[in-house]
Amino acid sequence: MNNKTGQNSALKVTFLNRKPRPYGNFSIENYFHTIGDNLAKKALVKQWNAPYFSKGFLKRLRSIFAVRKSPSADVYHITGDTHFLIWGVPRMKRKVLTIHDVGFLHESRGMKHSIFKFFWLTGPMRKADAVTTVSEATKNDVLRFFPTWKGKIHVIPTVIDSRFTLHEKAFNVECPTILLLGSAPNKNLTRVLEATKGLNVHLSIIAKLNEEEMKLLEGQSFELASSLSFEELIQKYRQADVLMLCSTLEGFGMPIIEAQAIGRAVITSNCSSMPEVAGDGALLVDPMSVQSMREGLQKLISDNEFREKLIQEGFENVKRFDPKTISDKYFEIYQSLLN
Repeated sequence: MNNKTGQNSALKVTFLNRKPRPYGNFSIENYFHTIGDNLAKKALVKQWNAPYFSKGFLKRLRSIFAVRKSPSADVYHITGDTHFLIWGVPRMKRKVLTIHDVGFLHESRGMKHSIFKFFWLTGPMRKADAVTTVSEATKNDVLRFFPTWKGKIHVIPTVIDSRFTLHEKAFNVECPTILLLGSAPNKNLTRVLEATKGLNVHLSIIAKLNEEEMKLLEGQSFELASSLSFEELIQKYRQADVLMLCSTLEGFGMPIIEAQAIGRAVITSNCSSMPEVAGDGALLVDPMSVQSMREGLQKLISDNEFREKLIQEGFENVKRFDPKTISDKYFEIYQSLLN
């Protein structure tokens, strides 16, 4: 547990986080630890981690009961993913819920859809005093299911982790390394692999692949990893020439600003939250069109002037996600709930 003490402030905030994963997805944890470090100048901030991974009914239920033993606070902030933790917060306490995406509703059907909708959205949103989303796209996605709750939702983007800093690297025009992250259905990996097939590129893939995806890699130059530490992930960004995030849906799309901060060219989708997050610092393509992605990647590789312009625009874009600015927005919400 990580405690940060603010001077001359009575405001106490406890972040309720999912159980940290040793490898893989670190975005939410890094995001709210950075937020907590900045809020510590104004408040007493405590980080609490769920004792169990979000897997299966009993483990989730035990995590909910465990919330009762978390540090007492004026405001409890459920930081994302494990929305159901809000059920463990005492009824009279102020509660903030952050929603990163609602992809689980798009990917489920029937009874499973109904259960997810109630325990991850309907119930938690009703219990929350304030709801934040990390992008306008996620807010609009939530409003598709709950159109009358518009006034309850605040859009506060994520922050860039301070460990993502400029790392100079000469672009390999002959055989650039293309970084691909994730293989969930929304990552659109099958089409992406079809778009890169036959091009003189080296694929650096951080994901677990199925048989169909492995077959698409036949004849391609690639390296594959599925379990990386945070430091190893940063190293993959540094070794890459291009980040290719051509998802069909993203709540925010953290890899976009992470690659921009390191100084890498970015190609991403023209839908969901990705144009909003990328600003002018990425080449936008149609993720449903293999040809669009292929032509976009070829332009990024061959047009040096265009590529360098995107990289410079990326540096400017990441300034929007300054930790102090974002932390101040959360502090305003906490204070408004107590007032």
